[in-house]
Amino acid sequence: MGTWGTGPFDNHAARDILDSLRDGSFDLRHFQRSCGTGALDSDEAEAVIALGALTKLPADGLPDGVAPRDLASLYTPQSKAWLRRRINQAMCSDSSSVYALWEPTGELDQWLHTAQAALP
Repeated sequence: MGTWGTGPFDNHAARDILDSLRDGSFDLRHFQRSCGTGALDSDEAEAVIALGALTKLPADGLPDGVAPRDLASLYTPQSKAWLRRRINQAMCSDSSSVYALWEPTGELDQWLHTAQAALP
């Protein structure tokens, strides 16, 4: 887990998502297929949390180089439901690999707060 903080964009997976949004290569459907239907790995979970967080930001609060039009696919009811389901899975203590990585760090509560706040 290439992570340096508990914020939704404080990890390599989130930065990769932001980069692909900036260059126009992000495809939500492809990302959803690559995540499959089982448990998310830690990078997928961090990316899903970042996507959820993006849906909560006002247009003038988006990261540099990301415009509202870049996020259009995230705002559909189906996409929001998928993000909610997957973020909730990431926060599940019984089955989440990213939860297991945060648990021994002493920052689990802060990370859970970030993940909860990212729910669309």
